Amino acid sequence: HCPATNTGKLLNPKEVILGVRAYLNDLGPSSADPLLGKYNSQEAVFQCTTCGACEFQCPVGIEHVPIMVGLRRGAVNTGTWEDDYGAKLFLGLERGSNALGISALERDKFIQKQELPIFDGTQEYCLWLGCMGGYDPKGREIVASFARVMNYLGSSYGVLRKEKCTGDPVRRLGNDLVFQQLAEANLEALAQNKVKKIVSICPHCVRTIQEDWKAYGTPPEIEHHSEFLARYTDRLPKQTGDEKIVFHDPCYLGRYRDVYDEPRALVQLSGHLVEAPRNRERSFCCGAGGGLAFLGEETGERVSHVRAQELVATGADTVGTACPFCNTMFRDALAATDKPAPQLLDIAQLIARGLPEKGA
Repeated sequence: HCPATNTGKLLNPKEVILGVRAYLNDLGPSSADPLLGKYNSQEAVFQCTTCGACEFQCPVGIEHVPIMVGLRRGAVNTGTWEDDYGAKLFLGLERGSNALGISALERDKFIQKQELPIFDGTQEYCLWLGCMGGYDPKGREIVASFARVMNYLGSSYGVLRKEKCTGDPVRRLGNDLVFQQLAEANLEALAQNKVKKIVSICPHCVRTIQEDWKAYGTPPEIEHHSEFLARYTDRLPKQTGDEKIVFHDPCYLGRYRDVYDEPRALVQLSGHLVEAPRNRERSFCCGAGGGLAFLGEETGERVSHVRAQELVATGADTVGTACPFCNTMFRDALAATDKPAPQLLDIAQLIARGLPEKGA
């Protein structure tokens, strides 16, 4: 199920582990020779989407992803990895606030346009926008829909005036220095604002805040918006009709967080749930993880196109997602298929369209 291996790329997770073993057998753990080169391909290691499929399938429980990220870290720290897209990403997050390299003023304009409340310490939830929710046009639509549902439920929430990227892409690509700077700045901002609970539309943000930030402080409690919405299925309107919706399991929500039923319960409120051949724990990656959303995918087939073809083949009218990265990867991939493209909606958008109109 490795998305790189299955789309004609160099990476084979098993071979990476065997390469590390050969290095240790030949040179020993105290050797100063680089791990990447003779024993492992640098190009292959940077093709990993950190989706976790290899770990899920490995019969002897090897954890490939930390090793892959560790090899990347060595290449980044020693300056041997040279990539124009990667360098641009690192520089952008050293100097700016988001991985898309857009001015923070654009986030302010979005907050004002949507009339999102500012978190002042009295609300229950801090709605974390993230890079995609704060700057990407489609990600903003997801945030707007989720905020509308929260308003319908009477939830108490607000957004931070200023927010930096959680550091997910630089963490997965091996730049721990920039990641530390981002994590510490965000932890300080959350503490100053007395944030106790966070909800986010992005599984990558959820994972990074909950797990990776622990090295630099104690992050607040955080959950994904699918988990939040699933608690209120009895209060959300059931939509009528026979629309077929295929749900794509995001790697960082499914394999990393073990959340499978919650988004499906929301899809079933919105239409008829259809399953892709590869679903739940065996879901096939969209190709965005591991920082690869910001790098150029040069070798073999595009991972997103392979998955999009599989989703279209189900005959579904709509593709349901629960991750803004999956959403952005499928946006172009669905349009590139040779069949009429189904519409692409996040679970928050599926729920929001069933709400009564304002004033109704």
